[in-house]
Amino acid sequence: MAESRSCDEVLKAAFPSIVQKDEVQKEFSHFLVSKDLLPAITRYLHTQPGLHGRLTLLWAVDNRPTRNTYGLHYLFTLEPSHRWMLLSAELAGNDRLFPSITPHIHAAQWYEREIRDMFGLIPQGHPDLRRLVRHEHWPKGTHPLKKDFLWDHVLGRQQGEHHFRRIEGEGVFEVPVGPIHAGIIEPGHFRFSVAGEPIMQLELHHFWTHRGVEKLFEQQTLTAAVPLAERVSGDTTIGHSLAYCQAVESLLHLEVPRRGRYLRSLFLELERLHNHLGDVGAICNDTAYALPHAHCSRMKEQIMQLNDRLTGSRFLRGVTRVGGVAIDLTAAQLAEIVAEMDRIEQDFSELESIIAHNASLIDRLETTGVLTERTAWDHAVVGVVGRASGLDQDLRRDRPFAAYDELPVKVVNYRYGDVRARMRVRMDEIHESMRLVREVRLKIPQGPVAGEPSRVAQTGEWALSAVEGWRGEILYMVTAGENGTIQRCKVRDPSFVNWPAIQWAVIGNIIPDFPLINKSFNLSYAGNDL
Repeated sequence: MAESRSCDEVLKAAFPSIVQKDEVQKEFSHFLVSKDLLPAITRYLHTQPGLHGRLTLLWAVDNRPTRNTYGLHYLFTLEPSHRWMLLSAELAGNDRLFPSITPHIHAAQWYEREIRDMFGLIPQGHPDLRRLVRHEHWPKGTHPLKKDFLWDHVLGRQQGEHHFRRIEGEGVFEVPVGPIHAGIIEPGHFRFSVAGEPIMQLELHHFWTHRGVEKLFEQQTLTAAVPLAERVSGDTTIGHSLAYCQAVESLLHLEVPRRGRYLRSLFLELERLHNHLGDVGAICNDTAYALPHAHCSRMKEQIMQLNDRLTGSRFLRGVTRVGGVAIDLTAAQLAEIVAEMDRIEQDFSELESIIAHNASLIDRLETTGVLTERTAWDHAVVGVVGRASGLDQDLRRDRPFAAYDELPVKVVNYRYGDVRARMRVRMDEIHESMRLVREVRLKIPQGPVAGEPSRVAQTGEWALSAVEGWRGEILYMVTAGENGTIQRCKVRDPSFVNWPAIQWAVIGNIIPDFPLINKSFNLSYAGNDL
């Protein structure tokens, strides 16, 4: 706490006009600032030694009809303390302009464009004010997260064209890929600029699967919205539902029983396992090495069948609930899980050895799709991709949730930033997840698995929650409305911050390597598009 107070004092000394708020939650420091000071303060937080703040979340709130203002909120994670610092500013009356921080903090680029699309607030000085979420056929003036926009309003269509950035010059060609792809991949558009074989530029055009999830949350009650959170990104059922439930539990001052917290960690690791196993195989498959793909698919299927036997859902739906978990496990089931881990780990270790000795595979993976540590930091990259590029961060260790305060996590870290490093992070984390599963069986206490709320959240109260999903950091901000409803729910999947970084990882590579690079990132389209 002394360290966090000194950080607060450093910021207040540099900017005496800011006002510190006393929060019910003591997890972060909260400052009210003038919008005109936002670029200076955020740049100071980002670059000042001893603070070294990473932009973790940026969101807006329409405060009407309570009061005629819009709120802007900037959440930073301070290194190396991992403590949060929140800056809040307001736009009053008819003011719709706020200064962009993107010229100094690249990670803000998509956040600010999203705010413009969803709320009609304009980040002045932003280098790229093209539409992000609202494709060009959306009518002008459509901003769905304003409070006066009805959730079931049917939009008309207008003519419009998305203008891609272009590199001009002799011998420069554009190669469009998508948005419709072969196979079952979700829609996303990639446009490459090449001169000869090397990629000079990649530009993404996503948000084809935008479903209005944050608007749909506003039609739900706090305790009934878990199924919606489970479906934000279908392969991250536990990660998203757990992040949502933790935020609601903070609002309700609801303590989750220890056994429930242990089971949450167990199910989260099972989710991590089947996804990582699938990714290792898929990366090998994109080099035409089918043997590891076949065996990883078999092991992934074993985990998913185990999920089904334990919970009735291969994707673990219906497991997490506000207050804990909906399913308890017997001692025999816990023993079955560990026995399955032992069998799979033996198979996977043998497969690792085969992979490590395949020179042609390693040659394809090494130095392909390099994301440097500096670029990863500038774009606030999280999760597997960040840890493969030298960023030593994992919420299970840095901000323990569920039972991770009693289950210390060994964080995997590589510095090469290439496809092989991203695969090695996954392979190491497979072993670590299996170790954690065994630890859960040894340490899990007896007792209830869920608690019931004893209070009602007050209108306007809000809470932040973070979970280290299998892709990386998942964030939820939930504000309570009247009669137990949700006034605002901001969701941030790790894909939203990692997609822009892939545009830098492909530069200098060739287009046939892009599927391999893309698979090594393995980002969600639905989780990004919401």
